[in-house]
Amino acid sequence: MKQFQLPVCISLLFLLTILLLSCNSAPTSTGINPASTETATDNPSDSGGSRDPYFVEQSEGNGKEERKAQLVKKYNSLLVFHANDTMEVKQVYTATLALARNAALEPIKTKVLKESEATDDKVLVDSTIELGKRMKATLVDWSPSSEPSFHIKAMGSDEQNLNKTKESIWQWRIEPLKEGQHKLKLSIQVILSDGDEVNLPVRNIPIIIFAKKVSFSTKVGNFFSNYWQWVITGILLPILIAFLTNWIKRK
Repeated sequence: MKQFQLPVCISLLFLLTILLLSCNSAPTSTGINPASTETATDNPSDSGGSRDPYFVEQSEGNGKEERKAQLVKKYNSLLVFHANDTMEVKQVYTATLALARNAALEPIKTKVLKESEATDDKVLVDSTIELGKRMKATLVDWSPSSEPSFHIKAMGSDEQNLNKTKESIWQWRIEPLKEGQHKLKLSIQVILSDGDEVNLPVRNIPIIIFAKKVSFSTKVGNFFSNYWQWVITGILLPILIAFLTNWIKRK
């Protein structure tokens, strides 16, 4: 009986370790930090260090009244963009852009973070963007085409009509291909302006992404996520059968 219990305990401990690692492995499925510590600003600025200056982590208002005013304040034009500023190589992430008219920042920001499955609450905010009836948004790799740093796939059309009462959403799937600090370019273009003007300048915004090596826990978690049926079949099921067989014999 003791000879049987030892391998069973070892197998159970091994399975429990895999489960615990897999729970903490997925970089894109973590919870979203609350946005209640930030307020809108018309002129985002660099927050220091190596952080991308376009990802603005803004300061809290001085009082409740100021905070309340910021929450309800609406902007004639608003751009909100999020992509995780740190990613793991060969992992897929979602970047989300929202363009809106006469809109408050906080609801748009919350939606962008949710749609991006964000692991932080830093966003790019621009309330000086020129908007029109029809807008085009693209996200491209600024690396040489012969040595790309990302694989980027748009989730939907590049062009959308802009509603006066509801935000328009663009999304991209991003997969870093190599380690290091790399740059993306977010391009915003007015296709059809309110006054039917043409050839308006394109707004190009650099986005800095740091790609790092895939962690061991992520590798283990991905393995278990992809092959959990085989793990259960190959480890848990034989243990259960052996336990039941031994229990029947004892009876």
